[in-house]
Amino acid sequence: MTANSVPSKVFVPKAAQPAPVKTTGASVWIRQNLFNGWFNSVLTLVIVAGLITVLPGMLDWLIVSASFAGTSQADCTGTGACWVFILAWLEPLFYGTYPTDEIWRINICMVLLAGVLSAPVWLPHTMRNKVDIGLLLLFPLVAIVIMDGRLLGLEYVSTDHWGGFTFNIMLAAVSMIVGMPLGFLWALGRRSTSMPMIRSICVVLIEFFRGVPILALFFMGSVMLPLFFPAGTSVDKLLRVWIVLVLFMAGYMAEVYRGGFQAIPKGQYEAADSLGLSFWQTTLLVILPQVIKVSMPNILATAVMLFKNTTFLLIIGVPEVLNTAQSALNNSAWLGGYASEAYLFVGFVFWCCCFGMSMASLRIERKLDTTRR
Repeated sequence: MTANSVPSKVFVPKAAQPAPVKTTGASVWIRQNLFNGWFNSVLTLVIVAGLITVLPGMLDWLIVSASFAGTSQADCTGTGACWVFILAWLEPLFYGTYPTDEIWRINICMVLLAGVLSAPVWLPHTMRNKVDIGLLLLFPLVAIVIMDGRLLGLEYVSTDHWGGFTFNIMLAAVSMIVGMPLGFLWALGRRSTSMPMIRSICVVLIEFFRGVPILALFFMGSVMLPLFFPAGTSVDKLLRVWIVLVLFMAGYMAEVYRGGFQAIPKGQYEAADSLGLSFWQTTLLVILPQVIKVSMPNILATAVMLFKNTTFLLIIGVPEVLNTAQSALNNSAWLGGYASEAYLFVGFVFWCCCFGMSMASLRIERKLDTTRR
């Protein structure tokens, strides 16, 4: 090495570094959510021990020792659940006493309902608002015409034969479709400052249908509503029940919309005024879309509540799914105590529908979320 040369740097290895802590995966989720403290750890172990104690017997009753094949009570030879009972009554549980040869009409209505509800997905963006709203408002009339049959030259089926789980779905859907715009009008009336009489009427209607239990409303619709019609006038029970559900839905939706109106900044109204928009143009084109976006979680929660409340129709003898299940349990050919199977099946079907609606609502909320993080 010469005097002018620069000594090369000597490489000194660094001390060994610890491996990075894993932050993703099932084990990390379990550690963070189930064992992130002594209390949660003990609680997790207690729950697991309880499941280990209960699940084997439950699975044995539900599946292993259950009876699945057959058509009569004599085929229930297992020591577990008798799912033969459910299979034998499956058609009445879903369609009530609707004629078997005409069930295709109910299936068409269900397909139309699915198509109308999913219209925002398959319709072009420029047609969604006008076409989808028109389809929604037209669906109740089309469904009634198809299921009744007389205007189409089909066999007439009276409303006494409409029932089952599809009836719960149809009645809840039609009540939502009609009740939501009515609730919007009630909400506008309640917020009115220039029409005190309209405001008072809307307040009375909203508070009445929100404050009275729905069972009391059903009894009023079934017993008292015919008293307001002229003597000799016969009003179909289904129509009376539907009116009650529509007004009940409208009362709750009015408060949901009112909360949405209060969440809209005043600047939105001022901006619409600066553009020279009329009251209805401002309300329908500027304010209403924002109200629906803000209120979407409450709207969907109210829809789920109404769907579940259709089971209360059992009390006044409307042949919905629970009424059909009780009729099956009282049938002389099945007097063996199959209430557990019947109510478990009905509860599972309702849970599937409500869980699906909850997942759809979360998807809609994420799609409408325009916040920037």
